Amino acid sequence: MRTTITCAALLLSYLAMTGCASVPMEGMEETSIVKKFNPPVEGNSGLYIYRNSFVGQALKKDVWVDGKCIGETAPDVFFYEEVEGDKFHTISTESEFSPNDLIVKVKSGIHYFIRQYIKME
Repeated sequence: MRTTITCAALLLSYLAMTGCASVPMEGMEETSIVKKFNPPVEGNSGLYIYRNSFVGQALKKDVWVDGKCIGETAPDVFFYEEVEGDKFHTISTESEFSPNDLIVKVKSGIHYFIRQYIKME
């Protein structure tokens, strides 16, 4: 009996953690323009920050670029942010366990694709 209750509790916990997260999104027109991958403004670089992992679908995580919150991620959501080229930039996300910072030196005129991966431990 105790094993059945434990299994049921684990299953319910799993289902709760894999539910759907929703966040405010741009309109289809804006999304279509950004997905054309046009070059960034002269002197800038483009950052595409996306999340497409199955694990942790119910979790929403804030993402910052150089200390500025650009939004909250959810499954199959992406952000596009132009930053000054030929410089180091810090991309950060919240975590329950430790800070998550990625420091990237970008070149002007180039797009960079950064995948946010949710890992359950």
